[in-house]
Amino acid sequence: MAASLLMSETLAVDGSVLIVGGGLAALRCAQGLRDQGFIGSITMVGDEPHLPYDRPPLSKQVATGKWPVEKTNLVDEERRAALRVDFVLGTRAVHLDPDRREVTFDDGSKRVADRVVIATGATPRRLATGADVVAHYVRTYENGLQLASSLSGPPKRVVVIGAGFIGAEVASSARSLGHEVTVLETLAVPLSTVLGEQLGSRCAALHERNGTTLLTGVTIESIEAGDDGTTLVALLDGTTHVADVLVIGIGVVPNTDWLNESGIELDNGVVVDGALFATDTVMAIGDVARFAWTRLGATSLTRIEHWQVAADHGQFAATGLLRGRAFSPAIQLLPYFWSDQYGLKLQMLGRPELTDEVNIVLEEEDGKLLALFRRGEALSAVFAISKPKQLMGYRQLLLDGCLYDEALKLLNA
Repeated sequence: MAASLLMSETLAVDGSVLIVGGGLAALRCAQGLRDQGFIGSITMVGDEPHLPYDRPPLSKQVATGKWPVEKTNLVDEERRAALRVDFVLGTRAVHLDPDRREVTFDDGSKRVADRVVIATGATPRRLATGADVVAHYVRTYENGLQLASSLSGPPKRVVVIGAGFIGAEVASSARSLGHEVTVLETLAVPLSTVLGEQLGSRCAALHERNGTTLLTGVTIESIEAGDDGTTLVALLDGTTHVADVLVIGIGVVPNTDWLNESGIELDNGVVVDGALFATDTVMAIGDVARFAWTRLGATSLTRIEHWQVAADHGQFAATGLLRGRAFSPAIQLLPYFWSDQYGLKLQMLGRPELTDEVNIVLEEEDGKLLALFRRGEALSAVFAISKPKQLMGYRQLLLDGCLYDEALKLLNA
């Protein structure tokens, strides 16, 4: 019985893997398979016409013109040869038959593999706009090029809708180029749903300290083209903001429409277990995956849109593919993200909840700080603004599961 289960669950070392998606998680999965001795076929099919590239620089180094967009490429010819991956570019998946492990694509082709990995990522949320409005979203290679082009040249009026991390990074980039920047945010305190109001207000202060106009608690009524090539953003309070460049950053939605008829469970992403399996032969990773995650004794379904989590998912999935679902433990990871704004680096280790207690334990006049999150008796997360050494000192404590009072001792170490 055990032998037959092993044969049915594990992937043969010379089997076949079809990865649907072409981002970081997909690439790390392919790399992980090769690193662990998989010699079978790996096919990676993505809807973009590019080999995998890095997204974080798009709103920063690429937007400001410091980097050519090509510098974000993650795969050169040497690495491509070493990976031995069949990259199929500019082809979109439209249907999955999980029982047959068969994916149908928009060009009518079908591909079957021993294992299928869903890594289709996410798409920016859109706002309705009038005809002829040019609105920048920051997600793709082309988005980065277009934004860089629009921000080049003499000072312009830049309006950013959304004061989340992407919106804040674009605002910072635009200010560094000398543009007049206004950020419009629906929340009363930016990032309060992620960091809480206390830390959200500290992030808001970064805008004000650097000459960005931040308007919070506002509602967008309409976005229409002006007569002179500008865009008019009208608010519910009757005011209108004129933009030479409009950027919208209000979050993303997972790319799961193509799976609606698959029978795979969907709920704000592809629902997978703690080992990232949706079925015995189908996995989901990265921004599209809503996975069972156990932290501080509690298990919940979560979807995390962090670069590091996508990378970790890819590596972990490679091991899971080779071991099989029955032999794969739940993923152990420590969420980590960073954001570069106004010459400062914002970093978070862990994933706090809004009910966590927040204590700023170090703070300086220039905006640098360190904050600890407490859940019950445990340390649940650490947030820092340009305190990287102090923040990373808590990494192992968070991985091990640390009492909050023990974490405080590190401040005096």
